Parts: sequence; structure tokens; C-alpha cells
Amino acid sequence: AMSHAASTSGRSACAGRVRADGVRRNTSKSAARDGNATAAPTRRAALISLLSSRVLVETPPSARAKTTFVKDPSFYAEWSYAQPSDIIPYVEATAPRGDARAVLAAMDVFGEYYPMYKLGDEKGRILATIVRDRSPSKAVEVGTFLGYSAIWTALNLPPGGTLTCVEFEPRHVAVARALTTYAGVGDVVTILQGAGAERVSDVKKIIGQDDVADMVFFDHCKECYLPDLRSFEDAGIVGKGTVVVADNVLYPGAPDFLSYVDTAAGRYDTKLYDAAFEYDQVWKKDWTPQADALSYSVCRGPVEDAEVVL
Repeated sequence: AMSHAASTSGRSACAGRVRADGVRRNTSKSAARDGNATAAPTRRAALISLLSSRVLVETPPSARAKTTFVKDPSFYAEWSYAQPSDIIPYVEATAPRGDARAVLAAMDVFGEYYPMYKLGDEKGRILATIVRDRSPSKAVEVGTFLGYSAIWTALNLPPGGTLTCVEFEPRHVAVARALTTYAGVGDVVTILQGAGAERVSDVKKIIGQDDVADMVFFDHCKECYLPDLRSFEDAGIVGKGTVVVADNVLYPGAPDFLSYVDTAAGRYDTKLYDAAFEYDQVWKKDWTPQADALSYSVCRGPVEDAEVVL
């Protein structure tokens, strides 16, 4: 039998603590230690399977089209990639200043020779479609890397729209600032250095104390998705109507995050956009291309936070 004990009203549905499997999350360290470790992977796999089968949205063919890339062996002699900033000379040599699409194309070519953890063209086009459809005036990105996804987002913002990015690695921050500026979108992109959890108050100041972000994009450490989302909820960065987009939710995977934003949990309305995993690890002998997805979740807004006890 189930009993429902209502707690504090007026809290955001996004900040609730009831898991998608109907069990209220016990956040204590002792509970984490004493939990059923063998049941967790099975439950997570079942939740991902349920979510995927129920809300999977196939990516439009226009976003999935990809031609076979033929490498020029002489590229490696001319262009090295020993540090993140090595991509800058190549972009500047092959893309006109202020041409954001040419900068993205140059980064794609560079990535064909030197595989890297950037969003990639297929997912970039999906993200661009989401940005155009939602028209966010205040967007946030956590996990900027070299600025690729930030350029995609900034290029498709509405007039007056802004993007606030958080990137942990200082070397990546320097490159992302250089490339967003070179692409001509630096005036609408602010890049903060640090972990997402460390810059919550700074992001909130930029968004505004009385406002929520229109859109948040997560593409950083996958185990950070859920705690950072909850921090954003608690700070009022994510609230009713905020769209939360997350990359790599199926591979490498973010099962706890997917459980939390699953439509059945009541906090968000969620669907997935299928796409190939962008980081093709061709140097691994047994590597095979992996299926992945972007999750798209809309925060439902304030409801009573009900405790569910099985």
C-alpha cells in the first residue's frame, strides 16, 4: 500500500525528491552506503529503457546527414594538436573572422583529424533547432570545452539573447573565449571559469534574482548533471518553463539524471533526441560507434512536494 505525506507547498516540481520509480530519495550518506547496490544498476537500466521507449524522438534526417570524410595525410604535418590552443591557428587560417558557421565547419574538420569531446555537427544542429524553437533570451551552458556548442547556441539566439557559460578547465576557457570572439558572437557570450557547482551564485546574478533561465544546456561530467541541476533549481536558475537539455545521457550515460527528469516523476516533461556519440575513439582496437541522445526536459513548475512511501 502507498501513503502520501505532503511536505512544504510551493516548492518547484523540479526540486522534488521523489524518484521516477516511486521511491523517495534518501540523501544521507549512510543510506547510500546501506542501499541495495545490486538492484541499482538493474533499476537504472529499466528506467532508461522505459524512458527511451516512451518518449524517444527520432532526429530529423536533415540533422543526421553526414558525408564520408576523406583525410589528407599532410594535415598532420601542418597542424598539430598538442594543447587546446592549437586549434586556434587552424580556425583563423581557414575561417573568415566573424563567420560563425565557417568557424564551426573549421572546428568540425579539425575534429575529424583530432577527435575531441565537442558536441559535433549532428548534435549541434539539433541544439540549434531547439534554440530557434524556444527562443531563449537567457541561456546557460555548463561544460563549454572549446566553445563549439556555445557558438551553435549564440548563433541561433533571438535578438537581445545572451548565453552564460561555465567551463572548469582554464585552458579551455581561454580557447572558448578566443573562438567565440573570432566567430563574432563574443558580445552575447560570457564564459566563467570554474565548476558548475562553484559558479551557481554568479550565474544567478547574471540571470537576475527575479528571473529563471529560459534554457540550460549540460555537457560536462555526467555524474555532475543531477547535483548541478538540483543546485540550479535551489538557486532559482531553473524554474517553471525552463528547458534543460543534456548531452550524452545514454552514452556514456547519466542514469540518475534521466530518472530525475523522467516525465513519470512529475518534475519535467522529457523527450530524447537520438544521435550518434560524437567522440569517435578510432584509436581503440575494439571501438564501435555508439548510440546516444540529447535529453530535452521542460520544468513543470511549483507543486506540492509529496513524499511517497512504498
